[in-house]
Amino acid sequence: MRLLITAAEQEELITARQAYNSLTKSEQYGLEIEWMLTGIGTTSTSYRLTKILNTSSAKFDLAVNVGIAGSFSSKFPIGSVARVDREYFGDLGFETCTGFQTLFDYKILDADTHPFHSGALLAPDLSETVEAALSSYQRATAVTVQTVSGLPGKRDQLERDFLPSIESMEGAAFFYVCILERVPFIELRSVSNEVGERERAKWNIPLALDSLRDASKTLLKALVK
Repeated sequence: MRLLITAAEQEELITARQAYNSLTKSEQYGLEIEWMLTGIGTTSTSYRLTKILNTSSAKFDLAVNVGIAGSFSSKFPIGSVARVDREYFGDLGFETCTGFQTLFDYKILDADTHPFHSGALLAPDLSETVEAALSSYQRATAVTVQTVSGLPGKRDQLERDFLPSIESMEGAAFFYVCILERVPFIELRSVSNEVGERERAKWNIPLALDSLRDASKTLLKALVK
């Protein structure tokens, strides 16, 4: 199986590599992996992901996005891992006197225009083996923003408009490109902080990376069964 594993930051990508390196030779057998650092944000992710998907010498069987993220929900405490199956662009739209409106709210774009479904981007289901292996990780709705939410009012608005559990800066771009390029994909996010917590000293990045390593290993082992 030919995989593309992506992450926004080096420490996230290193964590996924560590997961692969922890596999036995028999567990690694059949996996051909290309590793890609997308950079932070939707612009860099969209450019680099589209480029590699269109210039690779062979098609990828699966694209994987791994990373840490913020949590809106007590269902996803710090150190937990979310299997993201629904993504929204959280700041693509209009600021109006009555508040933020998406392109769909503002009737600029139909909410079911491909690749959107009711304004969301949806992840595909994978093989029964992979789905069973990942069943211990809760599925989550995520919102992608280009400014990490640090104000209560912004958090409230995102929760009201998108009902998310997870916040990142790249997820929706990853979904968007993979859907349009017709590449199966999956996004795994481990929680390092609560959304709105501005003091990085209160984030637990080491714990989030440990959890991400475990989830990545679980996924990789399932792909060769």
